[in-house]
Amino acid sequence: MAAAITAEDIEVVDSVRLDLLNCTSKKEIDAVFARNKIDDFGIKTEFLYRTMQIQKVYGISDGTVPDAKNVYEYYVKFYLEGAWRDFV
Repeated sequence: MAAAITAEDIEVVDSVRLDLLNCTSKKEIDAVFARNKIDDFGIKTEFLYRTMQIQKVYGISDGTVPDAKNVYEYYVKFYLEGAWRDFV
């Protein structure tokens, strides 16, 4: 059985997402995750998805299965590009 999500968990998620909205560099994004002790690339990528309010970004289609770090780096670039902000 999965652990229950607490009000504190929700506050942390909201705080991370709000902090990410203010980031304009990879260094700032990485600092948000470090400050909140988030080191899993999959979770970092999910935070970027949620902050941008997207399900998936198309463009990684070279036929290989990228590792989590490469996927994260790809989405950081997309995030910093900023075009998603026009739709949020």
